[in-house]
Amino acid sequence: MAPLSGGEPPYDILILSNGPGELTTWVRPVVMELRQQLPQARLSLVLSPCPHASGQEMKIAQAFIDVDRVQDPDFFLAFLLTGQTEEAWDWAKRGVVLFLGGDQFFAVWIARRLRYRLVVYAEHQPRWQPWVHAFALRTEAIKRRYDGGRLLGHPWAHKMHVVGDLMADGVASAVYLPGVPLSGWLGSRSPEPLAAASKPTAGFSSPTPVFGPLQEDASPGSEEPRPAVANGEVEPVRTAPERVGNRFTDEEWLPRGWQRLSDGNRTHYQVGLLPGSKPAKLSLGVPLVLAVADELRQMLPNVRFVIPVAPGQTPQSLAAYAHPKLNPDMALIYGTSALLEQTNLGSQFVTPFGSTVQLWTSFPAYSVLANCDLCLTTIGANTAELAYLGVPMVVVIPTNKLEAMRAWDGILGLLTRLPGLGTWLARAVNWIALRWLGHLAWPNIWAGREVVPELRGRLRPVAVAEQMRVLLEDPQRRQQMQAELQRLGGKPGAAQAIGQLVAQQLGKG
Repeated sequence: MAPLSGGEPPYDILILSNGPGELTTWVRPVVMELRQQLPQARLSLVLSPCPHASGQEMKIAQAFIDVDRVQDPDFFLAFLLTGQTEEAWDWAKRGVVLFLGGDQFFAVWIARRLRYRLVVYAEHQPRWQPWVHAFALRTEAIKRRYDGGRLLGHPWAHKMHVVGDLMADGVASAVYLPGVPLSGWLGSRSPEPLAAASKPTAGFSSPTPVFGPLQEDASPGSEEPRPAVANGEVEPVRTAPERVGNRFTDEEWLPRGWQRLSDGNRTHYQVGLLPGSKPAKLSLGVPLVLAVADELRQMLPNVRFVIPVAPGQTPQSLAAYAHPKLNPDMALIYGTSALLEQTNLGSQFVTPFGSTVQLWTSFPAYSVLANCDLCLTTIGANTAELAYLGVPMVVVIPTNKLEAMRAWDGILGLLTRLPGLGTWLARAVNWIALRWLGHLAWPNIWAGREVVPELRGRLRPVAVAEQMRVLLEDPQRRQQMQAELQRLGGKPGAAQAIGQLVAQQLGKG
């Protein structure tokens, strides 16, 4: 970054964001574009409180996002009220505030305090139009609300710019990292027809699965997982895998014992389990997915499971949620406990019923997810990521503990996190919301109908496992779901367009 003659940067770009999903799928690709388009800019990231927070947002930002400075969400309120950051940051006279998650009002307030131009990425609803200089809109449908110009009562139409869906850029920015073996991993998930097996496989009475006939195999989990991180640090992205000649090895990008979907000799289903990233979700999610693994394994013995460990979490932190004495919510969800086994090859959960769930700690885990026949996931940004990868999924929204779902931004989100009163308010708000809100998984929101199953209510693992069994034994339905998910998912380009909007506003500043 080239400073001015006085030693100050020529301009500042302050990015306002909040949760782990926004950081990895929105902020990261935009920062990569800003570094290309505006190399002289100083990039600052201010984190606001988030209902989805894992408490590891600072580590995630420092490990995966190339900004010059980051402020912890614990100091956000003081910054909002006084304009002073924890480390007394200085600010250039010219700059832009870029909103990429949280409450749009916060961005308006900060921009006016700093006297900066303001660009807002509006995924759904542009707000505070008089004080925002440019809106980056996700879809044309949002822009159409403001078409017509001033004469037809839409004075803010000139501020509306359709850029596309940043989620697509978030996936693409990780998929196209140097060294990631794109070809063969994220292409067609439907292999060529294979010859019939000489012997039917026990437990499979359905039509031939999407990956071809199955063969008899050892029990799930007979193979051990890849190496995992054993300390509390966030593992950096690996960009230099081992090669055999000019080919990447499967072992580098898949859990131990897994195979590519296109492998005609594959002997098992491959299922991803995504219990969430924040404590409120994990307390229900971890014991639920473990119990579902037990139930599904009874229905379909040839299934292998993996949990991609979210950024900011470790195998040890997840193990606390699988311990009945450390997680009282386990009984609420009819969940299963598990022991964490550490071997020289990595970490895995083993349940009392003998199910083995491997833990994959490298981030991003797209090579693993793209080679799952099916994923079980909670709501959140991960449903959008799976959609862009074309991975069939079952989405669970357990109401076994209503106060755990404090998924609200802004003032309401702050109130639901107050001690005592917040718990009761969260229960009331979520009770109402779950009865009146429509779809909550991103592909279903985009389509306005149920593309992937959403199971909500007081869930029981056996019912969830049954839904997954039906899908695994119906390759045609999974293929249809995959095609629909890929159709709904947008194409990369939003990050580049947002970078251009920021550059334009700097020119006007």
